[in-house]
Order: sequence, then structure tokens, then C-alpha cells
Amino acid sequence: MQYRADPSQVLFILEEHDVCTSLLQLLEHFRISRPLRYRYLQEKRITVNNVPVSQASCPLQPGDRVQIRIINPGLDRAPAERPCRIVYEDDLIYVAHKEAGILVHEENDPTCLAAQAACYQKQAGIEAPVRYVHRLDRDTSGLVLFVKVPFFQAWYDGMLAEKKIQRIYLAICAGTMTPGSTQTFRDPIGHDRHRSGRYRISASGKDACTHVKCLNSRDRISLLECSLETGRTHQIRVHLSAHRLPIVNDPLYGVPDRRFPGMGLLAWKLVLSHPVSGETRTITDDLPAEFRNLLSE
Repeated sequence: MQYRADPSQVLFILEEHDVCTSLLQLLEHFRISRPLRYRYLQEKRITVNNVPVSQASCPLQPGDRVQIRIINPGLDRAPAERPCRIVYEDDLIYVAHKEAGILVHEENDPTCLAAQAACYQKQAGIEAPVRYVHRLDRDTSGLVLFVKVPFFQAWYDGMLAEKKIQRIYLAICAGTMTPGSTQTFRDPIGHDRHRSGRYRISASGKDACTHVKCLNSRDRISLLECSLETGRTHQIRVHLSAHRLPIVNDPLYGVPDRRFPGMGLLAWKLVLSHPVSGETRTITDDLPAEFRNLLSE
């Protein structure tokens, strides 16, 4: 399937090998909800070969041109004074670097990442709502995925929910683990009832799964690669602390270490597929010196 997309409209041109034989199949592939499908059809926002259609059952065949005028409220939050740093961008998404110490989203916070993203979109002429696909803890730095064409938001949300977007972190931990060895932590995680804002291992908590690989270890410091099957709040921090590998300078679960400038947790890599082509894309953040030095050793 060929396509062209911007925040206001998307055009699909069907090819011989495409499996979508109806408009409904096409919209379901991109996870467009039933209420939104109904609205697109009622407002005559969908044309097939330049003819408006009113039924999702409309048949499709190779060569058909399906054009959809996107419901787009435009930029929907006040921009920050400066934009976020963009690590990757294509015609559908961009990936921003979040600094430690700021939130991804806070309604009235002009310094949060979403406000910085609004500043970037305003400067770049991206007239679309600010939509992130996932969050990071305030003290965690690294990659956050944003969708800039509203039509594809549901598809990326669905990929995240089905664990088809791989998020890989690097963690600097106090403790020793054999380089090259792996572990999987499956302890359930729940609220710590005795300390507000904290989480802990709890038999009554939610299922959580973190895969860990040791990349290097020296002087009782280990550099770990962590990947998530679930996305519980503070998941990596709680799991590593519970297994005697606390993250350095983690203010809630870790241990202080003056050799490192901040909390040793970086959302380093995203692996995801393209919604139309299916091509796999791997996006990595720049490594701060403390991670780079440990990795090079």
C-alpha cells in the first residue's frame, strides 16, 4: 500500500498484494474506533476515487485511492519557551529526548515535555494536537514517542498495549552481576501504603515483568540493559531494588553515588514498526558520558 499523510489528511493507494478488500477492513487495520468511523462517514470525510462514501462496507480493489480528511483540533496546548530535542522524525511520528527532572505531561506546567513538544510543533509548522504514546518517570531521562498525524494515534496506542513497541532502558546499578548473564523479574508491583508516591513488591499488586541483561560490571557497579513486557509505574526501579541491584542516585529506591551526576536510568532504545509498510525501525538516544564510559569498558 502506498500512502501520503500530513496532519490534515491521509491518502492510501491500494496495491495488488494488499489484503484489505473493504473500507471497513482498512479502518480496522488502523484501529479506528466505531464512533470515529461513524463520524468520518457521516461528515463525508472519506472518498474512494474522489467519490464520497457513506458505508464502511464499501468494497476496495487494487488501484483504488482512499482519501480521509482527518479530524484534527490543531495544536492543543500552550508551548514552552524552548522546544524539546528531537532524536528521530518521519512523516508520522517524532521521538523526543526527555531530560531528567521534568514530567512528560502536566496540565499547567510550561516546562513539561508536552509543552516543549508544543513549542517544537509550532516552530516546525506541525498543526496537530500534542500526543505522546507513553510516559517516563520524572527522574528518568530518554526517549518519548509522539504521533504527529492524528489518524495513526490509535494504531500506535494499540501497538504499545499489545507490547509490540519494544522499550529498552540502560540502568547503572550498585551491585554485581556477571557480564553477559540475564535474569527475568516477575514480581507483582503495588502501591506502598506506608509511603506516598512509592511502589513495592506486593502479592496483591499488578503483574510485572522486566528482562535484564548485564552489559558490564566493575567496582560493584553494573550496567544493565532492561526491557519491559509490562509498563507498571516505577517498574524497573522497584524490580532492581528488590533484587539488590538498586539504581544509583534513585531518590526513592536507590543508593547515592557521587561518581554519577543523576539517576542512572535512561530510556535508551525504541523498536517499532511502521503502520503502513510494516518496516521495523530502531531508534536510540545519545548516551551520556557515564553510560558511554561503562559500555565502552
